[in-house]
Amino acid sequence: MVRTTIDTFKNFDHAYERYLLAREKKIIPAVSQFEASLHRTDFKFGRFTIPTFMKPHFVTTQQARMLQTACDTLAQMIDRVVNLYFHDPVIRDVFSLSPEAEELVRIDPGYARSAVISRLDCFLDGESLKFMEFNCDSPAGMGYADCVENILLQVEELKDFFNELHLRRVNRAEALLKVLLEVYEEFGAYETPQIGIIDWKTVRTKPEFELLKRSFEEKGYKTVIADPRDLKLRGGKLYHGGFRIDLVYRRAIFSELLDRLRDVGDFIKAYRDRAVCVVNPLRSRIASSKALLSIFTNPGYDYLFSAGENKIKWDHIPWTRRVLDAEKFYGGKKIYLIDFLKDEKETLVLKPADSYGGKDVSLGCETRDEDWNRAIDQALKGNWVVQEFVRFPIFSVPVIVNNKIEFTLKKVNTGHFVFGGSSVSGFSRLSDDSVINVSRGGGLIPALVCEGEIFG
Repeated sequence: MVRTTIDTFKNFDHAYERYLLAREKKIIPAVSQFEASLHRTDFKFGRFTIPTFMKPHFVTTQQARMLQTACDTLAQMIDRVVNLYFHDPVIRDVFSLSPEAEELVRIDPGYARSAVISRLDCFLDGESLKFMEFNCDSPAGMGYADCVENILLQVEELKDFFNELHLRRVNRAEALLKVLLEVYEEFGAYETPQIGIIDWKTVRTKPEFELLKRSFEEKGYKTVIADPRDLKLRGGKLYHGGFRIDLVYRRAIFSELLDRLRDVGDFIKAYRDRAVCVVNPLRSRIASSKALLSIFTNPGYDYLFSAGENKIKWDHIPWTRRVLDAEKFYGGKKIYLIDFLKDEKETLVLKPADSYGGKDVSLGCETRDEDWNRAIDQALKGNWVVQEFVRFPIFSVPVIVNNKIEFTLKKVNTGHFVFGGSSVSGFSRLSDDSVINVSRGGGLIPALVCEGEIFG
């Protein structure tokens, strides 16, 4: 083996670039083989292979400690606020749920935690960590991340480099199954469960469901992928055809279930009657609202949290407010808010409180004045938040141009999974665009913790 010396006074990205360039003739065909291997897997969004690069997101042990401390703490805080929702009308008013949505989130799932499976989306840049959104309703990506990570680490030409890093690997799908089974036991069921991965037939993330299904079945748990409209409640049990489902891994998002309530009556009744254990519970919708960030960054709610928790949120969450709270935060009149949004356009982001996939997000610094004014008008009429703009980390990735290795820069965000209140692992998404999401054509790479320091 050719030993790779990693200079601890340089970061891993720089060392990786040097390593690739020093072996350019071998690396160029390896990139093609890496891409071909991915094409043969379910690393797909719809019919198309998800864009990726032959490089992981290197996370130092210092960054990993920072992520774990912040994510574990925030998970407890999120759960506390969701529990307060059911007892405190002031907290409840922040989320502006319809009566129909309110009825669904009030269904007791049969276990304690309100957000079992979470992905906290952040910008991780050196010693800086900023959480932009909490995805606690139906987070995706763990199967994809495992898939691309496994293939990347099998690339023969990279093994010398990776072997020197003492990588800390976590199988995300196995961690997911573990927390599902823990909740199933808390739910009061003890027989080996049959699992249903539940989402609409037409979703483009179905290839990831296939990855997870294989992983669950390799561990001995029969699994079906099913549309919630096709589920039937018979004899106190939930079925997909002749397949009894004891444990639902819910991937159908709350808002779409709400829109199709008439079509998913048996599923909702089974959930209400506790004929089936459903994870995440429907009340996780509260935790996924961007309005939650307005509670975390408003000093008026600091009394809900300990000094240590307050430090975590002030250090790691950018200022966020519901636009509906104009009268409370901007001098008592909406005109002051409108002036503020226009005057501070370059430093602000407007986004719907309850959307997903980067839909309708407007970055003031990249938006024309007339489009920004339209976004303000929309925000004043709906449930939107305004957030402090945080600059994107920039990430260098290798590409092959004219049979040469070159490096191009991408904007990057990181999604870190928290299962059952404990930090697990994550992945990063890359794009040329400022709204970074796989559903908008962004790429995905695994995040891997390795020895050494990136600061120096």
